[in-house]
Amino acid sequence: MSETIIVRRTGQAPLRVRGEVIASSGSSWVTGRRQTVRIIRTSTGKFVVAIQYETQWQGEHNTDEAAVLPSLKQIVEYLSGRVPGWMLQELIEELGEEAIAEEIE
Repeated sequence: MSETIIVRRTGQAPLRVRGEVIASSGSSWVTGRRQTVRIIRTSTGKFVVAIQYETQWQGEHNTDEAAVLPSLKQIVEYLSGRVPGWMLQELIEELGEEAIAEEIE
């Protein structure tokens, strides 16, 4: 079911996306910081990944970043250096491993 989703980006105009959230994951506040990821499939078949970084520490600021990519495999590549491995694994499982599996012949 498509809906209009506003995706914030620190220092840039937000994105207005028509689509649906197909996966999400987040960390806890244990370190005083938290990270949340949403993966959105647009109504035209593209994928948007939105990462929100939140902090409870005085002097630090919350930030948001987003990217628009053509495939789930590229979403996984994009996230691999930006989120902890356990969070990426949760997202892969939610998306379905078959959709992201690498072909080996």
